[in-house]
Amino acid sequence: MSYEETDIINIIIAGTAGQGVITLKRLIEFAAQKSGSDLVLGTEMHGLAQREGAIVSHTRYQMKSYQNPRKNLQSPLICYGDADLFICLEPVEALRRGIFSSKKTTFVLNERTIPGVMITADLEEYPSLNEIEEILKKSSEEIYFINATQLSLDKFDTNQNMNIIMLGVAIATGKLPFIKTEHYEQVIHEWLRDPDNNVQALQLGIENGKQLMRKEHV
Repeated sequence: MSYEETDIINIIIAGTAGQGVITLKRLIEFAAQKSGSDLVLGTEMHGLAQREGAIVSHTRYQMKSYQNPRKNLQSPLICYGDADLFICLEPVEALRRGIFSSKKTTFVLNERTIPGVMITADLEEYPSLNEIEEILKKSSEEIYFINATQLSLDKFDTNQNMNIIMLGVAIATGKLPFIKTEHYEQVIHEWLRDPDNNVQALQLGIENGKQLMRKEHV
């Protein structure tokens, strides 16, 4: 899909508290600013979720604004069905926020599950990844699963780089237009701890994302 510079790009990032949802949101927004985007807005559930509680953020940017302000980005909130990209750090969270998806939406999902309290109490059943995919396919054909948590553990001996790996996979989909890889790397060096490892994680995600795209489109 090609984008015009005046298009508004809408990204939903969903996961559980402690996975780095807010960090990932801000990284994208700061990178969009470095890319020269005229308008960047977003909102987040900051401080409202306990560890492993559901959390979601909205990020929106517009590279070039119209002379007519009515056509420009005005609100940090994404309208229902208007998300271009879902980055899901925990797979079932894609279903919780599915109201924002439509046929134009691309889903990138981390395979590692974090069952909620109702599931651990045997009051609900966690759906399989196949079931999640089948539900999401009702609104979108662009659905990509990757075990970013395992990639992080294998490469860095910690799961802390999972969210940056997921960002790399998302970049590979082409649904974050106009922001270059070096913009993300600049923000990583300016704002994140262990920047060298995080840049490696970003590149690892991009490489695996490209492989995933090739595999899905063969």
